[in-house]
Amino acid sequence: MQTLILSGNLAADCEIVKGKDEAEFIRFTVAANDPLADKEEKPTYYSCRMRKTGVSERLKKGRYVSLVGALRVWENIKDGKSYINHDVWIYNLDVPSLS
Repeated sequence: MQTLILSGNLAADCEIVKGKDEAEFIRFTVAANDPLADKEEKPTYYSCRMRKTGVSERLKKGRYVSLVGALRVWENIKDGKSYINHDVWIYNLDVPSLS
């Protein structure tokens, strides 16, 4: 079993999308800094998805989140070109309240 633990800030507001089976998902991007990297190094961006829950209205640009999920990788062929895509499918999402 693979598990990815990630924390960072949202790069944009989350989006609500429909899957092929009409199930609703939320999609967002997390910008995470490497604590061992140089201060000038740019963050790594992770595309994240999960089933739609009541938390989507709290997922706004700049918001700090922590999550646990699994990395999913697949190939997409478009216009005869092959692309490798990846998403983090979230099992557990923590969105601390603003105080």
